[in-house]
Amino acid sequence: MTALVITEYENFSIKDETLRVVTAAKKLSSEVWLAVLGHEMERVVNEACCIEGVSKVLVIDHEKLKHFIPEVWAFQFLDLLKTNAEIDSILISSSSLGKDLLPRIAGMHDEEQLTDVIEIISQNDFLRPIYAGNLVSRVSTEQKRKFLTVRGNKFKPTEKSNQNLESEKIVFKELDTATKILSNNSDNASNTIDLLSAKCVISGGRGLGSAENYKNLLQPLAKKLGAALGASRAAVDMGLAPNENQVGQTGKIVAPDLYIAVGLSGSIQHLAGMKDSKVIVAINKDPEAPIFQIATYGIIADLFEVLPELTEKL
Repeated sequence: MTALVITEYENFSIKDETLRVVTAAKKLSSEVWLAVLGHEMERVVNEACCIEGVSKVLVIDHEKLKHFIPEVWAFQFLDLLKTNAEIDSILISSSSLGKDLLPRIAGMHDEEQLTDVIEIISQNDFLRPIYAGNLVSRVSTEQKRKFLTVRGNKFKPTEKSNQNLESEKIVFKELDTATKILSNNSDNASNTIDLLSAKCVISGGRGLGSAENYKNLLQPLAKKLGAALGASRAAVDMGLAPNENQVGQTGKIVAPDLYIAVGLSGSIQHLAGMKDSKVIVAINKDPEAPIFQIATYGIIADLFEVLPELTEKL
């Protein structure tokens, strides 16, 4: 039995989420392989070869994989899975990339997928949250080959080791597609720290009022705390924050050591994306805001007065 983990990386460094998915894969199969796709990513491959418990690293390197085009990436797994029958599970984190890529791979193989797995009970039984995280469902499947997106924050990251595997190159498969990457605006992103792996997250809501306030009030505090910036869906819909900063049921699921919620009420959808944070600090002038029900510490005050003072004190 072999589990294949699809590697996610940023700035040529493997994301913490992938290391957590490897931990999940170890619970599912006796052998764990990594698949690394991209272009000129030797540093990523070298890092992958040193992850504890990984027995094989498959590499597909081509200029057409430099940017993530989901149909092109998914197509690479068509022959790979056909020629490696021992692979009985494919895993990736429940990131935006994972949610886009894995359904395509599963669909190409006429299989279903399991999403947001938080616990592996056995090879056929899994736990996943439902109803915005208010209930946990036990799911059983008899599929011979399983396709799983995993909530990495429920698993500890696998350590690096002294092993140094030899990677195996896989031939790139051409696919005609109408999708083209015209520009890449990642350099303009508001986060320099990965939201999913950040130990501290500061999220703003519509109470901030404007994109200027979001930037001018939250970024100085985030810089002092070494935090990533998040946002509620309402803030994103209002244009206060970019879509990639959205935390919640339809955004990113985070569980940092410290989560600071600023000017957001705490809808059930938002709480589903951050309620597992170790310490939650809520700043809101509305004492009835739902966010206070799960907050470790609550500050009932005007954020425009509290944030500048808090930033100055730090």
